[in-house]
Order: sequence, then C-alpha cells, then structure tokens
Amino acid sequence: MKLLKIPQKGQNILKIHFSIAKNKKAKLVSNDLLNLYGQEEVSKAEVIVAVGGDGAMLAAMRESILYDIPVFGLNRGNIGFLMNEYNNSNLIDRLKEANEIIVHPLEMIALDTKNQKHTELAINEVAIFRRTHQSAIISIKIDDTERLNELTCDGVMVATPVGSTAYNLSAHGPILPIGSEILALTPISPFRPRRWRGALIKNNSIIEFNVINPKMRPVSASADAFEVRNISKVSISQKNDINLRILYDKTNSMEDKYLREQFSIG
Repeated sequence: MKLLKIPQKGQNILKIHFSIAKNKKAKLVSNDLLNLYGQEEVSKAEVIVAVGGDGAMLAAMRESILYDIPVFGLNRGNIGFLMNEYNNSNLIDRLKEANEIIVHPLEMIALDTKNQKHTELAINEVAIFRRTHQSAIISIKIDDTERLNELTCDGVMVATPVGSTAYNLSAHGPILPIGSEILALTPISPFRPRRWRGALIKNNSIIEFNVINPKMRPVSASADAFEVRNISKVSISQKNDINLRILYDKTNSMEDKYLREQFSIG
C-alpha cells in the first residue's frame, strides 16, 4: 500500500512530520533535516519520519494511529533494529521507493485489585512482573481454556513479531518472522514448572493472565512503557482494526533482518 504523493519537480515538497528523539545523536542532525525538508504539523503530514532509535520509532508509530499515516525511521540511536540507515541527502527518493509492512498492536485490559480497569495499546509486548521479593504466581488461559494453572515466576509476557527481538528475546523467547500471524508467550525467570519455556499462540486468540493472591504477591502490568500496579487480571488480544504502517528501504529488508537475527550468535 503506497499512498504517498511524491511531488514532481517544481511542486511543493512532501509533507513530512519529523519526530526527533532527545538523545544527542538525533539532536545533532535535527536542524539539517528541518532546513532541508521543513516540518509539517502531524495532523497535516503525509508521513512521519522518526529520528533516533527504536524508542523513537515506537513513539512515532503510536502517534501515527490517529492519522493513519506511515512511519519511516532514520537511525540515530543505539541498536535501531526497526530503523533505516541515516542519510539526509535523498530522503524524498527513499520515501518514494520504500516498501511498506502493516502490523497491528496488542490491546491490554488490566483489572487492578480495586476493580478498576486500565486499557492500553502495546506495539512490542504486554508483560506482567512481580513487585516484591516474592515470586508471582499466575494462571494462564487461552480463549477461556486454562492451559497452565500455576506459573511461579518473575513475570510473563506476550510479544508481537515486531517486539519479539526486544525484551522477549532477552527473556529467551523466540524471534517471530515479521508479518507472521503468531504471538510469543514467554515466561520471565520461571521457577515452576521449571522446564516450561513458553508457547506460540495464534494472533486471533485472547490470552488471559490471572494473578493468584495479588495482595500478598503484587504484580505490575505494562503495555510497552505504560505501567499499571497492583494487578489481579490481564486480558490481551490483537487489535486488527488498527494498522501501523512501517516504511523501510528496499535495501533494508525487514524480513531478512529478522531471519538473520535468528541465526545470530553474537
């Protein structure tokens, strides 16, 4: 899906909104980008260009939801797994020729111990964590069927393919091919059952975590950077009605990048 209206010679430049991270590397190039291409209000822009690392990309993707416009990342961060190589000299041509993938966020509905409901979206993962020295004890349901009655652990998460190379990977979860129709269900430091390493779940499933004895063993729930404390129950499902549009260079195949990461030993 390419809806970018790239200007011809003599016409106005493409309406770009730059979302620039606050780190030093991003700030150093901000004036050059704005002088070359201008800065459009996001409500009037045709594309968001995120400048920074993967955190900047996630923030720009969240911003894009309201306007249904694509996001193109320029790497001025550390890892920048979701980003394209930084170069400010041919940005319009790169946007014109870019490939697009569409991904969907997760919706977290968390119920706290005071029976208050908290709803938030996650692009990378929804995770719950213990808040004290005591392990969390969690039961897991998939589509209303209990699959694990007691998981004793530091926490557990559900990761999207986009997020599978982030926190999920550090918790020894699987890397999911970008665009695949599965989610990674990954425990964090599981104690019982010792050999359970998680599961792959269809992305049309509803995943439910129930916290056992949440007042004695309190947990937090997070949807990316959004955190809620003292949780008793969390329900997670994919929001297929929200399209997150990621643009990437033809020479920067996201599919190949995720495949190479699966064979990385570094």
